[in-house]
Amino acid sequence: MITAQAIRFSNDVAAMRAFCETLGLVATVTSDDWAVMHSDQGDLLLHGTRTATPGHVAGQTDLTFEVDDLMPYAEEFGGLPVDEAYGRSLLVTDPLGLELTLNEAQYDFYGYATHDVTPDPAISVCPVRFTDPAGPYADFLRRLGLRPEGGDDSFASFAADRGSVGLHVARPGEFEQYVLGSGAAVHLTFGSTGDPQELADRLRSAGHEVRVDTSFGTMLEIRDPDGWLVQVHSG
Repeated sequence: MITAQAIRFSNDVAAMRAFCETLGLVATVTSDDWAVMHSDQGDLLLHGTRTATPGHVAGQTDLTFEVDDLMPYAEEFGGLPVDEAYGRSLLVTDPLGLELTLNEAQYDFYGYATHDVTPDPAISVCPVRFTDPAGPYADFLRRLGLRPEGGDDSFASFAADRGSVGLHVARPGEFEQYVLGSGAAVHLTFGSTGDPQELADRLRSAGHEVRVDTSFGTMLEIRDPDGWLVQVHSG
């Protein structure tokens, strides 16, 4: 089983956690400067910059995945799993020459608090990587076990067992306000099958700036606590 995830580095994990909870995600695993935010489909990992590897900055969001067993992926992509404080991980080089992390599902929660909570079934995590949706990255996601869900020349979606990853054509300078960092950077986006106006009202009541765009369906664009624009797409 493979779950699509994004990891957000933040100066204020507590504020980002509260923001995600307003969206409908729930924290299933927490510790100081860390939270696993679970949605109905896909996860968002929150990592404080204070305890992150040097070079990670607030607002940086990278693509990552969780798998049940790393060994098939080590055989497919090369490399050896390493033991981290949170379990085993494997670094994989993507078609753009950048490293992303595959994490093995965590079974030993020593040092972490776990929470038996259920997310809003309407919300999902959908990280978007800016690259040619018909290029080598599509084949890379297939090798990981994701399945194409359709799209066009500009955008294609690939489904994991839990969650999905979007590939959006990259145009110079067009998406710089959405991504940050030198790793496998993604734009943090969400999907929602709920009432977009109700969600917009809920976010505004919590003090967040929300813009509603109806150019292509209904999309909410929100300034998150790290100061970056995230989107929620309805449908």
